Amino acid sequence: MKSVKDRGHAFVQRVPKPRESRGARRYSSPPMTSKRPLRIFKKLAIAAFALITLIALFLAAFVYNPFEGDLKDIRDVVPREVDFFLRKRNLRDDFGAAGGRLELNQGVMPEPKFWTSMTDANGWRDMLQGPIATEFRRDIRPQLQQAVDGLAQLQEQSGGLLDVARDVLGQEVVLAGYTEDRSKQPAQPLQQPWWCAYARVSWRLRFAHGLMGWSMVQDQARAGGLEISEQDGLLQIRSPQLKEPMFVARRLDCLMLGNSKDLLLQSLRLYDGIGDEQPFGLAAHYAEGVAAPLQRWTDANLVEDPAMAEFSAVTSSIDGFRRYAAKWPDANNRDSMNERVLASFLNLKGWNSVSGALVFEEGNLSTFGRVVLNSNLHTPFQSAFYRAEKQDKEQWLTPFLRMVPDSACAAAALRMPAGDFMHAMYDALLQNERDMFDDAMRRCMFQGAQLADARDLIDKLKLALLPRMGFVFRKNVPDMSRNDKGELYVPVVARAPLPQIAWVFWLRQDVRSGAEGRSPADDLVEMLRKYGSPVFKFANVYNLPVDGLPEPVWEFTNPQIPGTGEVATIVFRDFLVLSNSGPLIKDILRTRYGFGGLRSIVEDPQYQRISDELPQALNGFVWMRGKQLLSVLDDYRAASEQQNVEPDPEWIMAQRSSAEEVVRRAKYAQYPSLASMPKNLLDGEFQTAVRDYLREQWSKASAGFSAQDLPKIDQLRGMAKLVDAAYLQLELENNYIRFQGKVITNW
Repeated sequence: MKSVKDRGHAFVQRVPKPRESRGARRYSSPPMTSKRPLRIFKKLAIAAFALITLIALFLAAFVYNPFEGDLKDIRDVVPREVDFFLRKRNLRDDFGAAGGRLELNQGVMPEPKFWTSMTDANGWRDMLQGPIATEFRRDIRPQLQQAVDGLAQLQEQSGGLLDVARDVLGQEVVLAGYTEDRSKQPAQPLQQPWWCAYARVSWRLRFAHGLMGWSMVQDQARAGGLEISEQDGLLQIRSPQLKEPMFVARRLDCLMLGNSKDLLLQSLRLYDGIGDEQPFGLAAHYAEGVAAPLQRWTDANLVEDPAMAEFSAVTSSIDGFRRYAAKWPDANNRDSMNERVLASFLNLKGWNSVSGALVFEEGNLSTFGRVVLNSNLHTPFQSAFYRAEKQDKEQWLTPFLRMVPDSACAAAALRMPAGDFMHAMYDALLQNERDMFDDAMRRCMFQGAQLADARDLIDKLKLALLPRMGFVFRKNVPDMSRNDKGELYVPVVARAPLPQIAWVFWLRQDVRSGAEGRSPADDLVEMLRKYGSPVFKFANVYNLPVDGLPEPVWEFTNPQIPGTGEVATIVFRDFLVLSNSGPLIKDILRTRYGFGGLRSIVEDPQYQRISDELPQALNGFVWMRGKQLLSVLDDYRAASEQQNVEPDPEWIMAQRSSAEEVVRRAKYAQYPSLASMPKNLLDGEFQTAVRDYLREQWSKASAGFSAQDLPKIDQLRGMAKLVDAAYLQLELENNYIRFQGKVITNW
């Protein structure tokens, strides 16, 4: 370096280094212009990220927050006081083609997956002829079709963005609401129920719901004929196609759509924890009717999450149900003995609520639940009936079922006061029929004393009976056996399709008397034998022996007894059996003791399938086999087709004397006998009345069914064909009925 002086200053002059070659410079440091694109891309990326973040924050704040989570339980936003509730999960899996897609083509009702196999099953066509299918096609299907068409239109207009099965019905759907306006006192029935549909929806519908609150979206919808506005925090939707406005709300993944603003506001208050609203899941009829029995059912069947539909209805608040319960079953129905008997047990007017579930299994349909009763509306018999104590099934039910031959179409066992039941059956008779029974009883001696009437006999018998009863039903096969003269042992003039029926009573052992230990049941058989011919008009009395048993079946025959022509009974061990068929009693005993290779329903494979799910203690059980029941219904159908056929002359001759007495008592009671009637009345008006009565009785020979009832019979026949076996188990208490059942299908 050199020292250079300049104007008095000295400085050091630096000598520059030699310049490098072009190639070396190119690789040692990039030019400044090459850094600019990277910096631009970096700034653009940061700006885009910031913009996306801002948009996401904006959408999350004002449209839809993708991180908001899901509602824990839809039942938490359903008000506790709703009158009806229906819940189904995973509807997508129950409908449509493979993959769970719900096909909603315009005008085409979606079909459940089992639909094809069911409609191809034998019996489905018969079902379609019945009143249930007719009423469905007339009243319900159009409304369902309208809903399906609306969903299809919505799905189509979305351009494929919305899939109903995926976005609406895929997870969980609840329908709930009110049938009464409880803001008024007393509560007033609503012309149209207030309802709300709750559904777990996908992010697409959550996003769409958020956009519906924007004015520009509402303006666009208004141009298309749909008016959307906000009211009290809800979206209100009006359309020319809607008769009334719809209201929409959402909390998390639960979308709410209904016709009642107040109902949706209740649900929002439940979610927000405002006020004293309580959720439906805490309602007693839901907890005891659905949650508790579901736990018992899943434990018994080892199923954790069954496919099922939950239901609950406050029946006392449904006006249609109240009107139906006021007229059915009618205890005074003169044309149906079956309905009069049913009215003794069933009082729909006292049903407060029904809750339960339907469980869809492979080849089976199960149900369970509870009916809450108003005990203040019980009749005296119902009060006794619903107070029957439960007992271990091995102590009473299983021994009875071991007596029921598997040829039976149905069997039932109930724990109830047997004497009260007989009084109820007697009360179900028409007045003229009760008068005839009372007249017959007054001519009989029982246990050494004259009877006052039929009630007197029942009161003496009930002391010997335990509080339980069994019933066995089987197709009637006429007894064609003949005596040495070629005459039928049991001739039948009153042809009717009635099945063979047996009543089984359990006997108390502490009321027997005398050296032989006779029971009042033995005295009943003795009375029938002694007064059978002079009082009860029995033509013959037979002993029907049973293999290996010392006790015979006593048969009392009369050709005018409908269907079977006889009354039969036996007292053996702990049982009294009354029946309209001696052969049925014989088969019951042979089944109990294993004679002749007869098999009981306990050994039926279908019964063994359901035995494990029965509770250990119960007080009611009903069993039915479809194939055997079908043969009984075939008899009813054949008899109903004969309604318009002229009465059989032999039948008229056999029935005429009793018909004249009935007509005299009913219309001409002022005359104590036929001989006291004026000749012109006896030969004219009276004979016409007798002929009309005989024709009426002939038309009722099918036990209440006529040609007009053929659709109902065909409907029952279709059901019997579709069902292999079914059971219903009951637990009765004074204020509720707990039920559980299963249908094993044939498809």
